[in-house]
Amino acid sequence: MNEHWPAGKGIPVAVVACPDYMPKNVACALRRAFDLAGGLPALVPPGSRVLVKPNLLQAVPPERAVCTHPAVTGEVVRSLASQGCAVTVADSPGGGTRYTERNMERLYRVCGYAYLPEETGCILNHDCSYREMTFPGGSVCTRFPLIYPYFQADSIVSVSKAKTHVLTLMTGATKNLFGLLPGLEKPLFHSRFPDPAIFSDMLLDLLLAVQPALHIVDAIVAMEGDGPMSGSPRPLGAIVASPSALAADIVLCRLMGIDPALVPYLARASARGLIALDGSGIDIRGDPVSTLSREEFRMPGTYAAGKSGFSIPLAFRIVHRLGKVCQLRPVVDASRCSGCGKCTVACPSHAANLVHGRARIDRRQCIRCYCCHEMCEQGAIRLERGAVGALIHALAGEKRRGE
Repeated sequence: MNEHWPAGKGIPVAVVACPDYMPKNVACALRRAFDLAGGLPALVPPGSRVLVKPNLLQAVPPERAVCTHPAVTGEVVRSLASQGCAVTVADSPGGGTRYTERNMERLYRVCGYAYLPEETGCILNHDCSYREMTFPGGSVCTRFPLIYPYFQADSIVSVSKAKTHVLTLMTGATKNLFGLLPGLEKPLFHSRFPDPAIFSDMLLDLLLAVQPALHIVDAIVAMEGDGPMSGSPRPLGAIVASPSALAADIVLCRLMGIDPALVPYLARASARGLIALDGSGIDIRGDPVSTLSREEFRMPGTYAAGKSGFSIPLAFRIVHRLGKVCQLRPVVDASRCSGCGKCTVACPSHAANLVHGRARIDRRQCIRCYCCHEMCEQGAIRLERGAVGALIHALAGEKRRGE
């Protein structure tokens, strides 16, 4: 579905309450969401080959709310199979994990996906090859390396996870597509597009290039704090579905109490005329957002809210632009570091290394992409400011919401 919606028609976004991951409740909520979003047969042609793309960032259990819950993905697969679709479930894990058959096998097992082929008839992808696609209409990126199952599918269905995010403030439908890039290509893209605005333009180019048919967001239990990996589970009790990733994410912002203008890729989408941040042109269907929204989601440590809510005072914006002095930087807690080396693989600037079996980060080379923090399963890499940056931050009157 192209993000340029037909003039005069509201973009449908279904919001359906779902209290937990009990199969009966998930099945009922998804059926209703599909109907409200336009009808599954109208969005995904019956009998077609479908790539279902969940968020499988790392091999961690479902209860940590890092990955799309298998109950949601499984029911999406069943619904597609019921209309004769041949379904492949595929993703590429985060940049600190090599994209190999062995790693994918472990990812499916730990994330609770191993049962899906037997119970739903889908295929779990183990083909770890990839190809390059060209997109001449890209604003900042015209070539993308994509996992091979993308090229074998007639339609893409994204099944993402609602989380706060240290780099993009919020991640949902749009950023889930970054997982179509094979594992070790992700840190290279962070290096190529280190500026948040340009990185956001790249995400939008990717969205317009691959054009998924349907976006479903698992917001039954979301994540707050230092997502996408080290945050805390936060019940939200909703499933969101739409043919538009951007519209789904704007509604998701409302549910999470986040100003869409502060999410870099949504701000860039507005500047490019792809979506209106005020929600005009979006047709919200289903359960009222006001009955499900949570206004006290804890934001990531990379973001500090001003006294008026989510606005960032001019003083802080000015000093932030003076350089990296005010930025949060990754710091290793050696007592928690297992020496797994994932941070060294994920780091696009080679700032992370193992010294005497523990991670060490060279601040001179660090580009603040936070890939190391994202990939650390042990929570051994925290984000903090230096003494000067902390002083300026305090003088600017900033305080993280939730403290």
